[in-house]
Amino acid sequence: MKKTDPYYPPYSPYGYPSAPQGNPYSAPTYRQQGDKTHFITGLVAGAAVAYLLSNKKVQQGVSSAGTKVWSTVRGEVEELKERLEDTQAELEYYRNLHKDQE
Repeated sequence: MKKTDPYYPPYSPYGYPSAPQGNPYSAPTYRQQGDKTHFITGLVAGAAVAYLLSNKKVQQGVSSAGTKVWSTVRGEVEELKERLEDTQAELEYYRNLHKDQE
């Protein structure tokens, strides 16, 4: 292994990797990627979100979808509780069944 190999960190005199000195393959910083492109993308995304949040049909759709999801979750939780109670009753039955045989 060469000490100048870019895939391995430089080693200290004690044989341990030294602190990283910077990665030549790292992505450019935010400012180097183009400020105008990021600004326009954020502006368009913000306008789209603002439009969707102010649209009554979208609000009603989100509300009805949320109501459906919440009722489904509540129903599944109730079903899970019933299954748990059934399992506990079966366990109690088998415990009592084996107590009588001893």
